[in-house]
Parts: sequence; structure tokens; C-alpha cells
Amino acid sequence: MSKRVKGNNAFYFFMLDWRKRNKCQKNLKELAADPACSEEWQNLTPQQKGYYQAKASESKVASQGIRDKKTGIGESIKELEANDKREQEFQENMHQYINSVVAMGMQHKNLSKLKFILIHVNWFFRRETGINQYEFFPAEFAVAEFSLEDGVQNVYHEILNVKIPLGWRRDALETSQQTHQIPIELAEGQSDFSLMYDKLTQLLIRNKTGNKFPPLFTTKDVTLAVESFLIKMTDAAKASIEEFSVYSLEALFGALRNAAAQNVNNCSIPLVVAENEFGKDVFFSICGIECDFHKIIDGTAQYCSQSVVTRWGYTICDYCCEYLGIEMIEGVHCPVSSLSASDQNTVDENISSRFKNLNIGNQKNFVEINGVSTEHRRKVSERTYKEEQRRRNESKPIEIIDHSKLNATKPSTSSIANVPSRPLRLPKTKSYTSEDVNESSDLLSDANFPPLGRGRGITQKKKSTNTKLTLGRGFL
Repeated sequence: MSKRVKGNNAFYFFMLDWRKRNKCQKNLKELAADPACSEEWQNLTPQQKGYYQAKASESKVASQGIRDKKTGIGESIKELEANDKREQEFQENMHQYINSVVAMGMQHKNLSKLKFILIHVNWFFRRETGINQYEFFPAEFAVAEFSLEDGVQNVYHEILNVKIPLGWRRDALETSQQTHQIPIELAEGQSDFSLMYDKLTQLLIRNKTGNKFPPLFTTKDVTLAVESFLIKMTDAAKASIEEFSVYSLEALFGALRNAAAQNVNNCSIPLVVAENEFGKDVFFSICGIECDFHKIIDGTAQYCSQSVVTRWGYTICDYCCEYLGIEMIEGVHCPVSSLSASDQNTVDENISSRFKNLNIGNQKNFVEINGVSTEHRRKVSERTYKEEQRRRNESKPIEIIDHSKLNATKPSTSSIANVPSRPLRLPKTKSYTSEDVNESSDLLSDANFPPLGRGRGITQKKKSTNTKLTLGRGFL
């Protein structure tokens, strides 16, 4: 029985159904070779094939006897373990490849000539397609060749024009405004992914070893975006994603630095330290290495993919070229200085001459760092005779106010104190207003609010009490 027929696949259940409908006596192997059966299977719609695929999956689960155990968020434990195992094998193969390539370069003394492919991708947004799976919509990418001897070369850079799906336009705009500021659905952008695939493979073919493309190196924070971008290109070109391998640039940086410093101090650094040092991005503020689009937009040079891959090359050269005795060339191994050598020497001579003229002991001839003496500054800031006379003539006389004379016109406090007034009420006596109030006019009387236990309507006479004034402390 062929591999196509064997097992619980969708075509297997279709053949069973087809044999039953056509009352055919052929076995499954003969049905698989029957052109009528195969032609009908090819003409099925995706919905019709989905019916047989569902039956195949149900049969597969039933054949396992029990269902796989799931995590709290619905992940299959077996699949997680399998993914962890594949990831561990991938990491081992990656480190083995990097260490072997660097070791061969040291052995043949051509480590500085080895070329590596760097790739960076900017995106508009990402959306979750599964558990820990994301799809990135790219906005820009750059691929470059790098070697310690020649630096970054043959940069292939593109700004993309990607159709933004419905409901994701706001996320794309926010990401663009906060980072690279590439407009969404830019008309001048590249939208042909198959064409970009061809240009990328042409760059990789020059560095091909055997029948496999060289690995692409990128940082860990961009790895998922690079993988998603490669899937889009391979799908458009109808190629296999297995042709590409995306490796850690931090691991390559650590291996190159340890190999370069081996003959000097033999002080290797672990991967964690390499990731930390590489993540500092010491050339973050360098301008002039970005693409033409980002050169005309202020504040976006550090986000440009072309600038990023170039800064990666500068960082590796900054840590390795000195140990290997490679001369650092501006624009190749390090950024171009803003001043030429002659201009820098002129600036240094001017500063040194100004410091020589400094004489703290003689305040009269004291010259500041800007070249202005104290005597000249005082002479310029002082008023002339004409200016002083004009200021005096325009000045107004001072008006003196005698507040003692002003107080004499006001009425004295003694006259105010002689104004007749009503004498104060004697202590412990009732006021005139309280004596006029009748006690029977109290609204809160027992007639209106009788005590509990007594019938309503029965008025209770209030006992009148005469208030006696105290004759002394504690006596009434």
C-alpha cells in the first residue's frame, strides 16, 4: 500500500466513501491508482475536503486511545515538549555552526575575511495567529554582507508597501509614528515579495556553501519579525522556508570577540555578557548611514534598517579589529568623523593657545576662554559721560511721604472710644429676647409628641421650674 493511502488521512476516507457510492469492488491500492477517483478528489471544494479531513483527525485521536493533556491555556503538553526539544536542538546546531566557522577561520588565519549576512526588519504591527505565534506586517528591511576586513558591504534595502487589514490601521499608525515613521501603504514602496525573494537569493548565492544558503544573523528582538518576513517571501515565490536559517547575532558577536582576544588576554566572555554589550548600541546617535527616505525625516535615523545593520557592523569591528591588528577605517569599520584631521588640529591649537593666555595672578590682563579680557568687558559695559548726564536729566525727583502728618488728619482713637453705647448685660441673667418667649409655644411639647406608653391626645402639663442662681461654689 502506498504512503498516500496508508494512514488516517483525508484521501483514505474519501476512497471509502467513493467505493461505497460507486459500488466498486476494488481495494484501496487500486482505488488510489484509479484516475476517476483521483480526478473527483482533485475537483472537490475546500469545504468538501474539510469534511474528510475532520473525519481523519477524529480517527487519529480515537486511535491514540486517550486525548493529549492540556495546559491551563489549552496548549498540548506533548506539543510543548516537542517544541522545546526542537528549539534545544536548533540552539545546539546554531552554536556548533558558529563555533566551527570561527575556529576554522582562526586555524587558517582568515577570520577577518569570513563573510556573514546581517538582516533587520521594521514592521507596522503584529497580530497573534496562535499560541506564542505571531504574524508581522513588515514596513522596511535591510540585508548586508559583513566581514571584519571590509565592514558592511552590498546592502540591499527596501521600503515596503503592504496592505493593512481591516481593523489594524490604528496599530500601524501608532507604531509608525513612534518609531520609523514610514507611511502605511506607501505608493513608492515595494509590494512584490517574489521579486524581493529573487534579489535576496542572488545576494545569498554569492556566499553559498554547498547546496544550502548561509544563515541570516539578527538580534533576538527582531528574530520573529525576520522569520515572518521570510515566510511571506517564500509563499509569494512558492519556495520552501526550510532554505533559510535565522541565527543569533549576539552569539556570533561573542564568538568573534572571544576568538579575536584569544591571543591577547585569553579572557572570554559568556553569551549573556555579549548580549548585554551588543545591546548597548554605542553608535545609536550616528547619522549619515541611514537610507534616503529617513535622511529627510528628523529623529528617525536610529530606526532605519539600513542604519541598524551598519551600526551592527561598527559594533563588532569596535570590539574585534584592535585585537586582530586591523586598521580602523572611517566609513568601513567605524563612523565617519564630523571634522577632518586638519580641522581637528586647528581646533586643538586654538584651545591650547587660549589656555596659555590664562593668567590668574594678573587680573588686569585676564583673558577668558572666549578670548575677551576683563578690562575690555568692563570698558564696553560702562556708561559714557553723555549717557550718564541724559539719565540724570530724565530722572524724576524723589517724592517723600510723611506718614505722621497723614495720621494727624484722621480721627483719634480716643474720640472713637467716647461714642456712647448700651452697657453690657449682667452675667448669669437672661437676655431680653428669651424673656419675651412664652414657654407654652414650644413646638416640641408633650402634646404634640407624647412619651411612649401614654395615649395620644392626652396633654401633660409641663412642670415649671424656677431657675435659681448659685450663691457660691457648689451651693444653690
